[in-house]
Amino acid sequence: MTSTAHCMEHLTRHVPGVEAITLCGSHRQGTADGYSDRDIWVFLRDDQPISEHLATTVFLPAGAACEVLFEGRDDTLTDHTVINVLTATEVLNLKILHTRVLTAFSAQDPNLDVQYLEDLENYTTMQVLHDPAGVIRTHQGWLDRHALATISDWLLPALASRYASTYWRSVYQGVLRTEEHAWRHLATRLIELLAQLGFAQAGALPPPGKWLLSPRILSCLPAGDGITGLLDQLHCASTREPDSVVAFYRALAAVEDGLLTNDELFAGMWWRGVFSERIVHLAHHNGRPDLLALSQAAPRPRTVR
Repeated sequence: MTSTAHCMEHLTRHVPGVEAITLCGSHRQGTADGYSDRDIWVFLRDDQPISEHLATTVFLPAGAACEVLFEGRDDTLTDHTVINVLTATEVLNLKILHTRVLTAFSAQDPNLDVQYLEDLENYTTMQVLHDPAGVIRTHQGWLDRHALATISDWLLPALASRYASTYWRSVYQGVLRTEEHAWRHLATRLIELLAQLGFAQAGALPPPGKWLLSPRILSCLPAGDGITGLLDQLHCASTREPDSVVAFYRALAAVEDGLLTNDELFAGMWWRGVFSERIVHLAHHNGRPDLLALSQAAPRPRTVR
């Protein structure tokens, strides 16, 4: 059975059109464990054909055992293909793609799309293993200047806006409508956005979704342990017990206060006004003194200095 080193040597010396090779995924992030494969991305010159047949016959050394990962696409002319190479010590997840994929991505305006953020984090942090002409370094330099260095301009305000709107919707579903499953879904999304806000405020891209709420990832954030505590509290809360829902928002407020320090951007946590203003008005309008009592126990907007 072939080795990772043998595959890498074959790719750099014997495969036509290879412009660069990078290490991505959990091995690059430092989160790898016994279940992790090693993600290797191979960037090919744009005129080099890519297909599953080429990947399994030309791109791998003779005798390499592999499995092709079907991704539901036409394989005759593709921008990338993915195969798993079964080496003696690990699974090598080999993604073979044209450099134009990275070039097209770099030309996009930064945005809040989940896939864009995950791709941006991958492209900007992937570890260069082979880049003789500086193709990856050039693209990463561009992304550093036009996306990473401007996080406070495009990512932080957009996340804050989405967090605020999700906060209001979650309160409506959990406090006013007592929609159990809808509230849990929105509250979970709220915690995810709060974690993303923490990273963005620190000037870093949020980690990929599967690691976002991992305690070992959150430990680098102020009040990061509070975020994992919110998940535990959410599991115990229920819209059938309104006090437990309000207690969740009080715990959320405590984490906000410890994590979000930009008073100008967060303006006193304005989203908490759903309790101090909107619910108060609705309680009077609908003759619901119980809502008034809940709003009194809920978190208040804080004074901006």
